[in-house]
Amino acid sequence: MRVFLCLIIEAPMTLPVTQSVDVIWWITAVEIPVVASLFWLHWRMRSELLSRVEQQRSRQDTDVTDLRDGLAAFKLDVARNYVSIPYLKDVEKRLTGHLLRIEAKLDTPIIPTQKDQSL
Repeated sequence: MRVFLCLIIEAPMTLPVTQSVDVIWWITAVEIPVVASLFWLHWRMRSELLSRVEQQRSRQDTDVTDLRDGLAAFKLDVARNYVSIPYLKDVEKRLTGHLLRIEAKLDTPIIPTQKDQSL
């Protein structure tokens, strides 16, 4: 039994020395380069993302400007080619005539009939 106890007491003294060297070697050889490469990867992805967002923003601004210019040109084309001033004046005269006839009908007095008087 004493031999067993001696082995137990002596064994922990030798294990931590080899474990600490292995842990330090592991941190130095593996963990630091991995963490550094992850940091570099994160930094690179962030910078690429920011540059892509800026490219999309500039493309969107140019697209919006082009669409506005196209819409303004289309409106001007419609105003010049599809609706002429004489046609608008003709439509205005016809509408005014119809409105005057409706107004004249509304101004005439209504003569009650026998049917209306019985109610």
